[in-house]
Amino acid sequence: MLLTFTKINKAGFRPMRNCQILFSSTSNKVPTNVIKEVTSAHRQTENGVVYDKKPFRVPLEAGKRYSWCLCGHSHNQPFCDGTHKNQQLKIKQKPIAFMVDESKDYWLCNCKQTNNRPFCDGTHKLPVVQDATSIVKQ
Repeated sequence: MLLTFTKINKAGFRPMRNCQILFSSTSNKVPTNVIKEVTSAHRQTENGVVYDKKPFRVPLEAGKRYSWCLCGHSHNQPFCDGTHKNQQLKIKQKPIAFMVDESKDYWLCNCKQTNNRPFCDGTHKLPVVQDATSIVKQ
């Protein structure tokens, strides 16, 4: 599947050339969160800190419920370990509960800026993410 991304520059937005993003190891179908409509955490407007500037490939099982870390502070990335509950850190983001409809490998977002939570949509390639300081040292 070919997607067109926009690039932020001093003049504003400008289209980039088409680039191919492989959304899973076996398919180009854009993955979706099966339980998105029955949870409310995906409606959070703020994104977390950039944990890493590249996605994480992980095998997921159909029908199993997962919690993806949105805050970027979990020590069990890309999954939530409850770090957001530490009141001293004053973290506003909550984890995103999700399920998949097919058992296979998926690319989960580690930059925490995706528009298709929790799945990578290529946002990590934008200059605003590449120029950000990530928790993982490059």
